[in-house]
Amino acid sequence: MNMLRKGCGIPALMICSLFTGLARGGPRDSAATAFCRLTLRTGNDTAWVFIDSLRAGRTPLTVDSLREGRHTLRLVQSDLGSWLTGSINDTLFLAQGEERTLRYAFDRRVMVITDPSGALVTVGDSVAGTTPLVLVSRSTDLPPSITVERKGYEKTAILLPAGNSGVAAAVLHKIWQSEPLESPLMLESGSSERRGLRLYIAGGATVAAGVAAAYFKIKADGKNALYQDTGDPALQRDTHRLDISAALALLATQVAFAFFTYFLLSD
Repeated sequence: MNMLRKGCGIPALMICSLFTGLARGGPRDSAATAFCRLTLRTGNDTAWVFIDSLRAGRTPLTVDSLREGRHTLRLVQSDLGSWLTGSINDTLFLAQGEERTLRYAFDRRVMVITDPSGALVTVGDSVAGTTPLVLVSRSTDLPPSITVERKGYEKTAILLPAGNSGVAAAVLHKIWQSEPLESPLMLESGSSERRGLRLYIAGGATVAAGVAAAYFKIKADGKNALYQDTGDPALQRDTHRLDISAALALLATQVAFAFFTYFLLSD
């Protein structure tokens, strides 16, 4: 019996040590692989998801390989070609093995443009600003239509586009006031009418070119913001092209304003 005990002591000790090591290593291995599960949804919209600055895919999305701890989250609307594309930034903390579902809703973005610009934009009973203007709000906070008004022009209602983003534009019409019969304006010659027409054309060209310059500049800034987020070379080329268009429109504004000033002083 003593010999058996001596003979079996070493193998038995090795077997016991092996099973003890497996028993100790098992829980640590399972803990190390207890990843977190995160599900992201954005309603009817699809959005690009970036987790810790790495692109993870499009919503609806489930990621089951996240480790516990702090994570940064960024969602960008999938319509990268639109300069009104919005984004959402968030930070979350996940416990070991946690499963979480998050739902996000993008703000509604509507660009309001009028010709001429500088019109007051009224949303409901509140003045939101002057055109050109980007309205940023929740979808349920905006009414079906807004009103724009500028001194000397008729008050105009504009229907807002459907969806989370779009452009609402309107051409304002002057308020024409009738002159009395004895007014000297009724006796002006045809040359005076031509001078007035030149002023009207030069002024209209100035306003139109100014609106175009603002439009292209805002669009270029939107493309540049998307390029910073995604690094897409096509967005960088679009930004450069739109910046050139904005510069040309600004130059046209200055030229048209110079003609307007010349016609005004010559009269």
